[in-house]
Amino acid sequence: APYVEWATRNGVISGYGNGKFGPNDPITREQMAVLLYRYAGYQMADTIDRAPLDSFPDSSKVSDWAYEAMSWAVAQGILTGSANGTVIMLNPTGSATRAELATVLMRYQER
Repeated sequence: APYVEWATRNGVISGYGNGKFGPNDPITREQMAVLLYRYAGYQMADTIDRAPLDSFPDSSKVSDWAYEAMSWAVAQGILTGSANGTVIMLNPTGSATRAELATVLMRYQER
């Protein structure tokens, strides 16, 4: 609870609404991007860069509330998409694996 409280107080998370956070729920790739984007803002890092997402065939599946963060994460090289055969997809509503999360955190730290 204290970690959720800290993240809420600092604008890193907002939950599902009605005071619900789902701390044990799987995280989607777009939720992961939003959390990192907000955390970067909390750290007063530059969050201005944006990249067009239309080169990804599934870009229309990015939720409106996550589009800005996804665009930032792609521009920063934090999210690069994932292979679906020979096609690179954003898979915004797909669950992030532990390996994907570790990769994204490493890229965030190294930028």
